[in-house]
Amino acid sequence: MKIFFKIASLSLEYKYWMILAALMGFFTVGSGIGLMMTSAYIISSAAILTPIYQLQVPIVGVRFFGISRGVFRYLERYISHEVTFKLLAKLRVWFFKALEPLIPSKKINLTSGDMLSRSVEDIESLEHIFVRVISPPFIFVAVSILMFTLLSLFSFKYAIIFLVIFVISALGIPLLTFILSNKIGKEIVILKARLKEFTIDNVQGMSELIIYNQTRNWEAEFAGIEEELLSAERKMLLIQSLYESLTGLAMNAAVVVLLLTAVPDVNTGILKGVYLSVITIGIMASFEAVLPIPLAFQYLSKSAEAGRRLLDITHQDSKQIKIVEPETIEIKNYDLNLQSISFSFDNNKKVLDDVSFQLGENKKAAIVGVSGSGKSTLANLLTKMLYYDQGEILIGDASYNKISEEKIRQIISVVPQNVHLFTGTIKENLLLAKDDASDEELYTALEQAQLSDFVENLPEKLDTNIGELGKKLSGGESKRLTIARALLRNSPVIIFDEATSHVDTETENSILKMIDKISKSKSVLFITHRLEQMEIFDKIIVLHNNKIVEIGTHTELLAMGNFYKKLVDSQNRNIMITT
Repeated sequence: MKIFFKIASLSLEYKYWMILAALMGFFTVGSGIGLMMTSAYIISSAAILTPIYQLQVPIVGVRFFGISRGVFRYLERYISHEVTFKLLAKLRVWFFKALEPLIPSKKINLTSGDMLSRSVEDIESLEHIFVRVISPPFIFVAVSILMFTLLSLFSFKYAIIFLVIFVISALGIPLLTFILSNKIGKEIVILKARLKEFTIDNVQGMSELIIYNQTRNWEAEFAGIEEELLSAERKMLLIQSLYESLTGLAMNAAVVVLLLTAVPDVNTGILKGVYLSVITIGIMASFEAVLPIPLAFQYLSKSAEAGRRLLDITHQDSKQIKIVEPETIEIKNYDLNLQSISFSFDNNKKVLDDVSFQLGENKKAAIVGVSGSGKSTLANLLTKMLYYDQGEILIGDASYNKISEEKIRQIISVVPQNVHLFTGTIKENLLLAKDDASDEELYTALEQAQLSDFVENLPEKLDTNIGELGKKLSGGESKRLTIARALLRNSPVIIFDEATSHVDTETENSILKMIDKISKSKSVLFITHRLEQMEIFDKIIVLHNNKIVEIGTHTELLAMGNFYKKLVDSQNRNIMITT
């Protein structure tokens, strides 16, 4: 329930619309009760040959309640669905806002399939919170008060008897439903997540499954998970059928008890016989408010489990720092200055320890070191994907902690280590960096990345579809397209994170020549473990064991004969062995 209330609190923004929707729901059920009771009165009165002029008011009542029920039902559905869609939109924004700062921190130990399930399936499971869980109890209470009042007009004991049975049926049946469906509801959420996770992961690796002849095993395991899910859903449907039957029994029990109580009153003249059917039909109509209550308890377990899975992610600490008055910061130049920067993911082992260096405006520096020395973490700190624990980063004279993330990412562009291209065209992927860029600007960026000739020779040129994750492009073409996207942003500082990894020697040389050329007008920070053409850089920063161990030019560091020279010698030996 704690998880449920936490999720439900997100809907408080729409509380007045929710109240209005619940009110329309009550008016719908109330109109149904009015329609059935007035109809019963007319039929009963006609049976004893009541003059037609005495039935004019009930006839008007039937017309009114018949029309109003349809109107109120439409308004209830319209408003409740509008609230549901707005709530879903808010839940998605809430989840993705909480997710965004956690992605680079590597704290989320989830597969892409599980993440997709949580961000789509679990959030959609929460759409039932208002329509299925919150609204029905309020409508039930309102209908209970209405029927108690109406039956009290005939006899207070009728009202008491009805209320006791009505409340017992609305508490006992849902409680039984919740006990039976609680475990199954959670199981359905988990199995749906497993099925989606399993499907995505294996479809992505379908080539390997075919190569190693594992498709039958995959199909068998998929069928097993699917059968478990279908079995759980069948059980849930059986529980739904059970509570519908029990609600019908409770309604009939209420009718029988009221008849046994009211018939003697008719015989003694306390109650007019014509009202016997009015009371009976009214009670039957009122149980429309009971039917959704067990369903609310049935959905409660599913919504709570979905909420728990989402809160497992959103409650993680992202170390995000709130920016104070970012608009007041004036950046006079784009010199980067890192002063004693330290960072750790878990406040235990430091990934970066007391790192300090400067990168002047329109200068180019290389950060080198073996894998795991903290190079990519440094790039994430500079782009505010992560937040440092100690020290200070300045751009010009302005502190990073006083500059918004959006402003930093306008100043600094990144060519990431792991290239990600979206399904679509070359043009669509480039426009991510600058959505209003002209074709001329796109070709300029492609020319800088040495990809313009390749695009020009394609039949559809910029409108060429590159496939999912850019699979229609080679590794070098994908890397250059990512570089063109970063260059299109035209930011004064650009970071290349392992931009020459997984490419051939020719592509590597062309990328380094391009970097040397663009550094005339931009500051360049080149992160790499491959020590090729290091002489083009104004400064080389050597990281080892999460610390800076050397800083200097290529010639200076070789002359020192320390760690950098060992890296160069080691790489040269590996090249000789390979050749």
